[in-house]
Amino acid sequence: MKKYFKTLFIIFSISIFLSSCSKTNEEKNTTSNAYENTTQNYISTEKTHTLSDGTVTSDSSEMFSERDYEVGYSENESVLIQLNGNSVTSTSDSVKITGSTVTITEEATYIISGTLDDGMLIINSDEKAKPRLIFNNVNINSNTSAPIYILEADKVFITLAQDSVNSLSNGGNFIAIDDNNIDSVIFSKQDLTLNGSGELTINSPVGHGIVCKDDLVFTSGTYNINSATHGLNANDSVRIANADITITAGKDGIHSENSDDTTLGFVYISSGNLTIDATDDGIKAEPYIKIDSGVVNIIKSYEGLEALKIVINDGNINIVATDDGLNATGGSDSEGFDTHFDNNQFEDNTFDMIICHNVLEYALDREDIMSEFARILKPDGFISLVKHNRPGRVMQMVVLSNNF
Repeated sequence: MKKYFKTLFIIFSISIFLSSCSKTNEEKNTTSNAYENTTQNYISTEKTHTLSDGTVTSDSSEMFSERDYEVGYSENESVLIQLNGNSVTSTSDSVKITGSTVTITEEATYIISGTLDDGMLIINSDEKAKPRLIFNNVNINSNTSAPIYILEADKVFITLAQDSVNSLSNGGNFIAIDDNNIDSVIFSKQDLTLNGSGELTINSPVGHGIVCKDDLVFTSGTYNINSATHGLNANDSVRIANADITITAGKDGIHSENSDDTTLGFVYISSGNLTIDATDDGIKAEPYIKIDSGVVNIIKSYEGLEALKIVINDGNINIVATDDGLNATGGSDSEGFDTHFDNNQFEDNTFDMIICHNVLEYALDREDIMSEFARILKPDGFISLVKHNRPGRVMQMVVLSNNF
């Protein structure tokens, strides 16, 4: 027995330390309860999380403002904007109309109704302004850009009027109109909150559904998002409470990433109902994904939830994934981990056989690892490699002689 352990070098267990690997090449049906014990190294169930300002909170009080929840409005105190197919009418000086392009320039509540066959609604107001848009049976299509373009403001609120049915769509092209890379049906450079008791459908055949360069917030309403790439894409955060959101996405269902600030790019779900059908990841964030309650139903994904840290305090979570249901390693297949091999740990020609299963795909220094294997393996030794293959996650096992 002692000789056996000396001549057999097994490192497949490293994969448990490096990443939560796929257990099969078939789809995995996963619930949060199923992962409660098996992935406790990766999932924190503590009732705390770190906010962008470095503080720690146990509830949603710092995630949502009172105005985020506000859905009431007075029609008598609002500006009316009527969409008429190829034209727009409004009597307010804060509404600039050029053909079928509407530009809102001041803070106010705007009630918008009707249809634009090919047009845009642009918010370009003071940087401290917080305009509010009431969608009351709005249908806007833009053949070549974003139907809703939030260029300048402090924060914008979109409220779906009670029982209203609204739709926004792109015609299949995004042609630049300024220096910003507009690539979604709603494109916001500022904080954006969506709420209400109506319904909004978004169709984006070549881009994202909603892009927000700051915080993207949902506090009520029903949303159906169909996109060729990410369904929701935010730089700073995606925050959801009470909303009913259905996403069909060609890439990630929800994606939040900030390359400039490592505390941002998170996803927080306080409550609500999410259904996600994603070609890539269901929900992907950078520092963390935190779920306090609600229903998260990921019916298709490559990886269900992916972030550096995943915190699940409550809720009903169902995941179908072709790879990991929960991935809290914080890395994608193109990234990895430095294994810090100690070249002096073993003498030359030490092992008769090396088993390396589900490790190389997570390592940065693959060539160094293989060179070290060649050094410590006996001339007539064998090595067994198992490495996931992303398209279909096919298990590849190769037994090689010591001839690299």
